[in-house]
Amino acid sequence: MKFPRTKTLLLTAAVCAALAACGGGDDDGESSPTTPVAPTLANCLGIAAGVKYTMTDPEGGTSDGVQMVDEPFEGVTRGAMVSLEDATALRTSAMYWSEQSGGVRFWGFIRYDQAGVAETKVVHSDGFLLPLGLQAGQAATMSYVDTVSELSGSNAGQTQAIARQETWTFEGFEALTLGGHAFTNACRIRVVEAGNTTDGPSTLWFAQGFGVIRFRHTDSAGQVVAESALDAITAVPLEL
Repeated sequence: MKFPRTKTLLLTAAVCAALAACGGGDDDGESSPTTPVAPTLANCLGIAAGVKYTMTDPEGGTSDGVQMVDEPFEGVTRGAMVSLEDATALRTSAMYWSEQSGGVRFWGFIRYDQAGVAETKVVHSDGFLLPLGLQAGQAATMSYVDTVSELSGSNAGQTQAIARQETWTFEGFEALTLGGHAFTNACRIRVVEAGNTTDGPSTLWFAQGFGVIRFRHTDSAGQVVAESALDAITAVPLEL
């Protein structure tokens, strides 16, 4: 995932109109207390269109903007995490993912040139599906093919297919306070790309509605080469 959203589908149980309809209850009419639902990986990977924030520049410059949107990718409207240059409206990348019945499907991304023109489109094959049933400490290895299309510049029109394999390890939930906001159940995921002898593992922190709120990339020697984190929230829908 070259750095690298989905609107999480909230599955709700039907509420019974009467205790008898649920198969019984106390004679005095008092209902049993409900058990809090434990957070899952799915809680971290939802996208809330309209969320906006900034993230620190890995090179120490002006913070870069991030905006969560719903927009077409490959003919279908999907959730997207859009990165903006120096918190302007100039796009640098847009990454697309959504929840499917078997997990979270990562669809691909678009890179933009310095003028904000779409330069390269990468479409992931259906092997890039992260199972939502992963528990802390568990890993999933995903094999997929990237179809890389050059959209502009001297290589416009060229296309190539690249086979990839990545292992995503769900390391667990983590409480983070970033930009003055408490993220109580961020999901920390470690990503390793097979056959990549230059780059080391990456660590991504996902938060419900916000996408990736922190990341850290390392080289093959384990040294941190780039990291960033949310530093200010500029817009949040009321439902969050």
